[in-house]
Amino acid sequence: MKFKGLGPEWFPVVLGTLSISLALYINYLVFLNLWLFNAGKIIFFLVIAMFIFVLISVVYRYASKSGTLKMDYNNPTALSFLAFLGIIMYALAFFYSAYIGINRIVAATFLYIYFIFYVYVIIINLLLNYNLYTNKYNSSEFSYAMLVPSIVIGGNIILSSIMLIKPLESYYTLSELKLIYFMIFVSLGITFFQFLFVGITAFIYHINKTEYLRSVPAAMIPVGASSMIIINIMFLPYFNYLHLFNVPDYMAVDSSMLFFGFDTFLFLISGVIAAGHIKRRQSMTVWAYVFPVGISTFSDYMIYSYTGIFIFKYAIVIFTIVLIILYIYSWINTYLIIKNPGV
Repeated sequence: MKFKGLGPEWFPVVLGTLSISLALYINYLVFLNLWLFNAGKIIFFLVIAMFIFVLISVVYRYASKSGTLKMDYNNPTALSFLAFLGIIMYALAFFYSAYIGINRIVAATFLYIYFIFYVYVIIINLLLNYNLYTNKYNSSEFSYAMLVPSIVIGGNIILSSIMLIKPLESYYTLSELKLIYFMIFVSLGITFFQFLFVGITAFIYHINKTEYLRSVPAAMIPVGASSMIIINIMFLPYFNYLHLFNVPDYMAVDSSMLFFGFDTFLFLISGVIAAGHIKRRQSMTVWAYVFPVGISTFSDYMIYSYTGIFIFKYAIVIFTIVLIILYIYSWINTYLIIKNPGV
């Protein structure tokens, strides 16, 4: 059978695998176990190879068959999943600095990656919302997958956070640092309010579906959205030295604790949903179970690093275990889809 390329639904597979590396790295920071660091590093290099293959395959699919790009543009889930490219690039840059190191050339490359994919994700977000506002989509296609572009725009914090603190911040001018900080606030506002409005819209249409199995895994995506908001808020006090905005530590911690409660509530609901459908074969959206849990380990660590509350230490371990289970489950589903694509 001729290889036809891969669709944007494969980007979450890359991000899900990268989430394993993230969880191991977070656990390394908590427990200072070098084995966890090295395991995360190995997975990081495997992800690079996987990402290159998936990216080339996605481009090949668009180039080899005319009309494919337009078809994905007219599908809210496919268009939303194209935004994953942005957060994958942010995360790869983050882990490059953590596992390999930085120099002036790397710092300059990070700056280009940050601005290019920030604009890229904004464009995806604009296209999606334009189609929503002009009723170009069938409401039966609405799902929590539409939250992905808003999560990804907030996900710029993964890269910008290391760019605004030592040692990377020394490679940039004050104007560049302030511009990045300004863009963090802009993206956080977009993420928060789209989380409310798009999330409510997706919820209303989801509960009115008669055939909802295909979109069930997407119920975990709001966990990723709320966790990404926590990560953004918790990093803001680090940047007060720029004297552009001022976010006190206590305000960041208090606000994040409120979101943590909601985040945990969403996770429990999504976990029950996942358990209730675990014996049923699902589509590639099953990978929507994975990456939000990875983001949650990061947000829990941010609160733990500030407060030292032991419950977050245990939460990180629990989220990591759940992440690995969901990752294996998603690969089993993916194998079944590849083996019997028509079933």
